[in-house]
Amino acid sequence: MIDTHCHLLPLCDDGPENWAQSLEIAAEAVRQGIKTVFATPHHMKGQYKNDADKIAFLVRKMNNELANANIPLQVLPGQEFHLGPQFHKNFGNHGVQLLGNSKYLLVELPTRDTPQAMIAFIRDCRAEGIVPIIAHPERHAPFIRDPDKLYEMIASGALAQLTAPSLVGQHGYEVQQAAIQMAKKRWVHLLASDAHDMVKRGIRLREAYWVFESLIGKPSAEQLRENAESLLAGRELSIGDPVVPRHMKSWWALTFRK
Repeated sequence: MIDTHCHLLPLCDDGPENWAQSLEIAAEAVRQGIKTVFATPHHMKGQYKNDADKIAFLVRKMNNELANANIPLQVLPGQEFHLGPQFHKNFGNHGVQLLGNSKYLLVELPTRDTPQAMIAFIRDCRAEGIVPIIAHPERHAPFIRDPDKLYEMIASGALAQLTAPSLVGQHGYEVQQAAIQMAKKRWVHLLASDAHDMVKRGIRLREAYWVFESLIGKPSAEQLRENAESLLAGRELSIGDPVVPRHMKSWWALTFRK
């Protein structure tokens, strides 16, 4: 497996507090069958500032620590870019780190409100050759209240990534049901751990894939795995055939970016 969202790097956000804790998480990832992790520390969220240069340094050190500990895990650079309500597009001044060598940017939305310029942000990203991936949309309150709003983002050119703890019920029934409904409508394209530690927010990716296969079906689960492989290889992710909400005008479907 490939984990495309993990707070594995220490001393930079609300993830591990030291290198020893990072190695514990890494060892557990390997036990679950994970071979590659994209390290995605928070960036532009509160006090967390983790630009591309800082992440590159920490990833190099992490891979050295893994080699010294004989833990067979590859760590690649990534970032969870927080899109605050006052965001102004200027990627060059924000220290953006895409997921590995891909064109995909993991984007985190505020919990309670969707930035007013979200659609414009997605289109601006696409114009610059960047594809935003919305992290844990099942935990975004506006999407829980009105899931069709997520479809609007996808139709505008974004992708979406579920996280394991939501799917297995760790964040409560409402979030779990939102995750399941988004998956059933084929509005999600990746599944990741979003792990932060070994206790409260551990790696549950293998369990989440089992739940996904049980509820949604093995072919859909395999598509998520293949998308993670494609991201690692720098290929296009498969968007599939999303369910268009009935009340949406037909032009939403026509403008959906394949």
